[in-house]
Amino acid sequence: MNKDEIRVRIDEKLQKELFNNLIKKFNRNFGQASKCLEITQSSLSKYKRGVTKYIPQEVLFKIVNYLGVKYPDIIYSGTIKEIRNDYMKKAYPVLEKKYGSSWAKELTNRRDFKGICLSDFPNNTFVFLEEKYRKELLESAYALFGTLTKLANAIGVSVGRLSCWFRGEQKDYKRNNIGIQFIPLSKLKLISKYLLDDGSEEFSMENIEKNVLMYRMQAGNPIKNPKFPIKESPELTRLLFHLFGDGYSGKKGENAGYRNTYNELLDEFKEDLKIFGEVPVYEQKYSIKFPRILAKIIEDFYEVKCGCYESYISKKIFQISKKNLYFGIRAFTDDEASVYSHSIRITSANYNLLDGIKDILDFLKIKTNKIKFQFNSKAKYQKVYYLDIRDLENYRKYIGFIHPKKKELLNSYVKKIKSMRRKRLLKS
Repeated sequence: MNKDEIRVRIDEKLQKELFNNLIKKFNRNFGQASKCLEITQSSLSKYKRGVTKYIPQEVLFKIVNYLGVKYPDIIYSGTIKEIRNDYMKKAYPVLEKKYGSSWAKELTNRRDFKGICLSDFPNNTFVFLEEKYRKELLESAYALFGTLTKLANAIGVSVGRLSCWFRGEQKDYKRNNIGIQFIPLSKLKLISKYLLDDGSEEFSMENIEKNVLMYRMQAGNPIKNPKFPIKESPELTRLLFHLFGDGYSGKKGENAGYRNTYNELLDEFKEDLKIFGEVPVYEQKYSIKFPRILAKIIEDFYEVKCGCYESYISKKIFQISKKNLYFGIRAFTDDEASVYSHSIRITSANYNLLDGIKDILDFLKIKTNKIKFQFNSKAKYQKVYYLDIRDLENYRKYIGFIHPKKKELLNSYVKKIKSMRRKRLLKS
């Protein structure tokens, strides 16, 4: 690509017409047409479809001369560098409004996002490592400090605890049995830092991550054969928004859970949990429970809380790609929305959460009304807030439902809206 080459922009409809006419002249032979213009077939296809809107000026001259048509009006002319600079000048205020004054840093973080890694997990995560690697890690730390006592003091544990980590097991005197010994992530991070400072790259957090067999909170069933990194995906986004809806992140000593009366949603939720690895799931009628560590990982990474009255949409959620936010909204409305003939109503006792959902819908260009409230004596604060989505057709096109009853109602109402529109057109 010649960066100093002048490129021009013309009316998009006319651009498509010119290139289509050229290809017809060559009996739709892209190879011959591209040779005539001295461009690649790929470029010709992009110009023809209007995908690339800035055409090399020389190419436009050739096509106009070959077809014997009038030279079109130029909307814009400039080099690649000038086009990019002008585009960014227009984009700056939009980006600043969307991402704040540090928008460049935010976009860099989004570009470089490789997924949720072990180092992003909460510090109260407990990890079980592959035996050979675990012993090499602890032996290297021991060699670095010279004695077990110095190592124990440096990371803030007892010598006895270090010995349990090395063996990978500890006796449970209450139950009179031997259990496997997990290592706190906070201590692994410390050991890794000391060894990295000493030049032992094999014990970086990235390499430790590759040798994790299981993880959990201090107690409870662990996630086995974990998957790292946990990448942005429809599954992860759905899990996050279900925690805002009918999910429960759990308190200390409890499991997290998700409740719904439809198996379609429960089954999807169970499948989505598999992005973490082998997740133990306890099924009950209309609900499932799963290890709280997973809800905690999601909450910590997206900088949110998922309690009924304390949940909100954080800035980090707006870093989720648009295509995945559609899945998030669908998960939330599957849980919290009702479908009516001319609207989809999302109801919540939490105004801050609903306001954040409205911001996402506005970003996705799904039209909504203002948030309103109604008094409800059963509600904790006597108020329930609701948000109406009026654009049923676009909602169905881009978001939709998995909830079977809501899906059926939406399809029925959209069909009626289209039918009524056709009748009005026929009358006019």
